[in-house]
Amino acid sequence: MKRTSHFLIIVGIILTVTLGLTIDSSTTWALDSSLYELTDESSYLEGCYDPCDCLLMLYPTLQGTFLLTSISQGEDVSLFEVMEVDWQFIQEDETILVTGSGLYQIDSEQHRLTLDLLVGNAPVRQFDSGFVPLQSAFPGISIAIALNGFYCYDYVFDITALPAPVELSISSWGSLKSIFR
Repeated sequence: MKRTSHFLIIVGIILTVTLGLTIDSSTTWALDSSLYELTDESSYLEGCYDPCDCLLMLYPTLQGTFLLTSISQGEDVSLFEVMEVDWQFIQEDETILVTGSGLYQIDSEQHRLTLDLLVGNAPVRQFDSGFVPLQSAFPGISIAIALNGFYCYDYVFDITALPAPVELSISSWGSLKSIFR
């Protein structure tokens, strides 16, 4: 029995140091940061919103990942840092890369995503959702961010994302075998 508890303590220390994993009071593993993947429902839109009248182009090929890291967890509001945005979409047979970072805020009724994004060769610009009602239960995220506040000609990322699966496996001889997403 002592050998097993020593093993668990050693594995906990290794995971804490190398992966930023922590052990909560119920001894379950919790990630300080979570890798998120965009789902097939994510898209990039460009064109006119009210009150303007022009064609709205939909690019449904948006895919990629980002890292969500907890900054503060309060009773009313939780704040997360969004890092390592790594997205891409296809526009007129060209793959457009999107990188950046920002903040995600959530409470029991609403949320807000603000990202500074480098889209293709354009300069870094800030995309913001404003505070909007929750559309899905956290940890899922479903939110649209716009460059110009969803007004007239705008550039919009419609984001639906879920935490990427994490798998830890222990070999039959009791050591950590593999860690992958």
